[in-house]
This record gives sequence, structure tokens and C-alpha cells, in this order.
Amino acid sequence: MDPFDQHSPGPATGAQHSTSAALPSADSCYRALAAKDTRFDGVFFTGVKTTGIYCRPVCTAKTPRATSCTFFATAAKAEAAGFRPCLRCRPELAPYALQQNLAYAVWQRIAAGALNDGDLERLSQEVGLSSRQLRRVLVQHFGVTPVELAQTQRLLFSKKLLQETALPMADVAFAAGFGSVRRFNALFAARYRMAPTAVRRAGATSGATIGVLGPDSLTLGLAYRPPFDWPRMLAYLAGRAMPGLEAVLPDDERGAYVRSVRLGDAHGWLRVTQDAGRDQLRLQVSASLAG
Repeated sequence: MDPFDQHSPGPATGAQHSTSAALPSADSCYRALAAKDTRFDGVFFTGVKTTGIYCRPVCTAKTPRATSCTFFATAAKAEAAGFRPCLRCRPELAPYALQQNLAYAVWQRIAAGALNDGDLERLSQEVGLSSRQLRRVLVQHFGVTPVELAQTQRLLFSKKLLQETALPMADVAFAAGFGSVRRFNALFAARYRMAPTAVRRAGATSGATIGVLGPDSLTLGLAYRPPFDWPRMLAYLAGRAMPGLEAVLPDDERGAYVRSVRLGDAHGWLRVTQDAGRDQLRLQVSASLAG
């Protein structure tokens, strides 16, 4: 069944959504929200006007009334509208949409840190546009400017690090792409109306923290949108593993993929396993790469 099917019963009344080429109708979004449909995870985000919080459609919180909901195609647009991310469903864990077009290609570069140094002109040249054209493409598709999109990505990644690791605040700030701890604290407080330490306490209280597993590694969660056949993926990788570089190892019947990695001058390793009972992979990275 197509997750955008418009023929499912029980249309919602009063729900609104922001204009975007990638966003289903408000009625479809609300039905997916009420059903906690995993097929829509990452496709849209719900801003709840009564709380000022935005959530993934799979959030386990009580479903709000349709009249309280506004739907957004991206987390950046929800934050630009004044909503802050839910600490329970954690929008930063939502799997990425798979659209293939210029706007998403630019977004992927920004998500990877292309604007961490603020060089919009260089990014524009890399994608073959002027900075004005680049801005227009992103505003038309996502409803936010390149700078706003980059800020959202940095803030959400810092929130992920705060809730899943025990890294010091300075390391969180720099790892997320901020030029200074002061800038990180100021933008975090302005956008989310809370201090970074409050998010860390909330993560520890809810048990969301994965944390640093030993002195030599860091572990993070990577959500995916089911279905995802992890055993078959491992079998595919095992048959094509390059000796001395990567391998597939047994791990509690679920298996693990391990690989040595070089990023610039940094050398290390990564290990991926499936998180039992959750639509999530667990990525363990050596400390030499986490820096």
C-alpha cells in the first residue's frame, strides 16, 4: 500500500500543513500520525501548537487534536516556525527522505557540514549555482534559507550527542560544527528555549543515553524506516568484504559489520549492529575518529 494513499478512511478536520512539494495532504499526515505509521517517519514532522513542540509521526505521546497540528516537510521548517524538538521521539533520529533532486543534494552537503565554516559562496560554486540561486532553490523546496538549514542540522546533531553520549559540552559544540561553545549555547537557548545541560539531564532520565562504551569508542543510534532486512544486508556485505579492510562477524545472532576507516589524517574503525526491538542500527566508532 502506498503510504501517500488518499483513500484510507476517517479524514481529519482542522489540521494544517506548510506548503512543500514533498509533503502529503494534512488529512493524510494526521491519519499517519494517529496510526503512528512508520512509513511516514522522516517524511513529515508535526508541530503541536498547544505545546510548541514538534514530533515524528511515530512519537509515543498521546495524539493531539487535529486542530492543534501543523505539518512540516523538514525539521528546519518546523524550527523556523518556532517549534522545538520533542525529547521523547527525538526528531534528529528520523530517517532521511530519499528524494533525488537538486534541493536534496544540496541539503545532504549541508547536513554533512558544508556550511560549518559559513562559506556559502564555495558551496554555490560546487553545485554550479550562484549564492542567490542556491538560496532560492532551498527556500522554494524547504521554506528556509541555507543558513537556517545548516543551523538546524548542527543543533539536532548536538542534541543527539547530548542525549546519546557523555562527551563534554565543548566537544559536543565543536563536533556539531559550531565555531565556539558560546555560539553553541546562545543558539541552543534561543532556538530551543532551554540550556544544553537540560537536554542531557532529560536524556539520562529517560534512559535514552547510549553513551561512551569504554575509553576507546563512541556509540550512536541510526534510525531507519522499515522494512529493512538486516540479515540479508549482512549476507550481501559478507560476500563482498575486502580482506583486511572489512568483515562481518557473529553477534548474538544479529551479526555485526566492522570496517577500518580513514578520514583525512584520522585512522580508526567502525562497527554496526542492529538494535534489538527498535527500528535502529547501532554505530560504534573508535575514539580516534570521534574527535
